[in-house]
Amino acid sequence: MEKNKTGKYIKYAIGEIVLVMIGILLALQVNNWNENRKISNIEQLLLRDLRTEIQSNIVALDKIIKSHSASLDAIITLDSVITNLRQVNRPLELGRLLGAHDYNMTYDPRTGILNSIINSGKLDYISNRELRYKLSSLNDIILDTNESADLFSEMRSQFYWPLLGQLYERQPNGRFKFNRLKIINSSEFNWWTVLAKSSRIEGLTEENGLMKTLKEILELIESETKK
Repeated sequence: MEKNKTGKYIKYAIGEIVLVMIGILLALQVNNWNENRKISNIEQLLLRDLRTEIQSNIVALDKIIKSHSASLDAIITLDSVITNLRQVNRPLELGRLLGAHDYNMTYDPRTGILNSIINSGKLDYISNRELRYKLSSLNDIILDTNESADLFSEMRSQFYWPLLGQLYERQPNGRFKFNRLKIINSSEFNWWTVLAKSSRIEGLTEENGLMKTLKEILELIESETKK
């Protein structure tokens, strides 16, 4: 009889232990589920803010690419004018080309949300590894892209603007008028168009690469917010 009582007691004790363990496991599971849900909610908030910021930056970069593309077109036309030794028929056309080829803008994106996420360590809340990597690399890509525009600006101020002053003539009325023959026949200006074209092509390549990255990031964000 004593053995039966002992066996029943052991079974009862084991059952109690099992029930306690099951309760602990269920509590842990519920806690993990709540924690994961909380992280998921934070992630969705971050992604929505990032989407707005990236969309704005895409619009801004598109304007710069269009402006620099117009600059490149003008440079190519100027180079053709000089290479073929032909004059532009209308003085206003040459003036337009000189003005258009000089366009230069530095990309100044909004990165407040991105930097806040990175600096606060919340980048880890973003579960998509590819998206996380692209976001962490974005600031460096922007810096590299702006180097080309900065270089063009530096070359322009150090070489082109002083050269342009030599190609203008002072008129009796005190105004300045550019000499088309001087511009077309200037070996220095010829060299400048070659240099400017090379710099602008390199810059546009990087800007279009940045645009591709921004659109890829936006596409990843859209896919993650739809889950």
